[in-house]
Amino acid sequence: MDRIERRLDAERIASSLRAIAAPIFAAAWSSGSDDAALLVHVAAAPRRAQLRLQIRDALSAIGIERIRVRFHNAAQLHAPRSLERLVARFGGEDVVYDPTEAVGRAKALVNASRAVRGSVSNKLFGLYYAPRLRTFYVALKAANLVSREKIKIAELASIECAVVEAMKAAFAPKLEDCPAVRVGFGLPQANLVAVDRRSVIRWTTHLAAAAKRYWKPITVAALFGLGMTGTAAADGDGSERAPAVSQTNLKISGSGGQTNDESSWSVNAGLTVPVGKFTGVQLEAGGLGVDDDSIFAAGAHIFTRDPDKYLLGLFASYAKEDQFDLEAEQVGAEAELYMAQVSLLAKAGYQFSDKIGDSAFGGIDLRWYATDNFAITAGGSFQQDQNQGHLSAEFLPGLSALPGLAFNVQGVIGDDDYHSVMGGITYYFGSNASLKDRHRRQDPESSLLNLFHSVEQERERMAAIYGTTPPQ
Repeated sequence: MDRIERRLDAERIASSLRAIAAPIFAAAWSSGSDDAALLVHVAAAPRRAQLRLQIRDALSAIGIERIRVRFHNAAQLHAPRSLERLVARFGGEDVVYDPTEAVGRAKALVNASRAVRGSVSNKLFGLYYAPRLRTFYVALKAANLVSREKIKIAELASIECAVVEAMKAAFAPKLEDCPAVRVGFGLPQANLVAVDRRSVIRWTTHLAAAAKRYWKPITVAALFGLGMTGTAAADGDGSERAPAVSQTNLKISGSGGQTNDESSWSVNAGLTVPVGKFTGVQLEAGGLGVDDDSIFAAGAHIFTRDPDKYLLGLFASYAKEDQFDLEAEQVGAEAELYMAQVSLLAKAGYQFSDKIGDSAFGGIDLRWYATDNFAITAGGSFQQDQNQGHLSAEFLPGLSALPGLAFNVQGVIGDDDYHSVMGGITYYFGSNASLKDRHRRQDPESSLLNLFHSVEQERERMAAIYGTTPPQ
């Protein structure tokens, strides 16, 4: 297939790839002649074998037979040693699918850096790009441009002209995509990625010693669009951290089953809103019914969160039971630690209750995402004479008509033969996302479940002593 035919096929290739629900961010013909293959680049995604087959089938349907699918792990995209090294992974020059136009911009930056280095190589400290600022930095060696404390203005002007000409040539097809250009000495106090291999800073070199405290490795996810390759990693001061709550969202849950061999039900609703970029607030309310008795509760959270790493927050909740007029309040702190497909969830605080008694409480859960849409959680809660263990599972099938619908089941066992098995549904309102992202980027874990079980376990004890008639 010659280059003219490839260009004619570009639109059909783009249309076929856009129809696939996967983070495909580029496709290019590999370098070669008649046996060139189409390289399709996909950000980290689950079920790779199935996705690879889906891409091959879609492209085969339009007559593309030689196809290679390359998956890029987060580390490969987010922390390359240089932009030149990253671009080398994208195949030949003939890019036929570039939905964010990021690959084209990256290639243009690398081409410009070659021209700049060819013109002023002996005066360069390095070439760097700040993705968030969309700025190309040309760092010069002060020793080669300063004589007796005076800057060689003529040489500096010549370098600036060479840089401008190189950028114009590299971005000639679309000058509006050309980033801002800054020429100066040393390294700016900004988040940078080396553009070419020779600009990679090696801390053992004498020249890097003075700049070490300013340079920080930076994700280039911004270069490819956040929705395509994932959220940018946080830098040292957190300025590029993803928001604590992606957007205002609501979830409503309902379940039924048995508690201590009696029929039971539960309902819960939680509204989560962002407060600033790094803070969120959740308000929740719910009810639990066992046989003819009911418990109602409400709670609130305030938290800060980096969705790629952790959540830290405070919460308060209140519950009231009808039959024995039990009341309890809990205040405490919560933390969540995020590690790839595993989350560690912990709560600790103090419970106040005239009839149940005041006591400290705590709980810890380990949640494993078998896939991004199927989670298994196991853990326990600990309180004076009210220890419990629980196991639950939640599955979000991703139905096109009901994208936020998830199914769940939970089993709880505790002291004094307390046991409960419940199953039901949750509907997540808000932007479409995987179950893992809904947990980590939307609403935090409810504070009411542990309080419900604490009050219900005490109600069971009192019922065993007094029957269904409250003591006078």
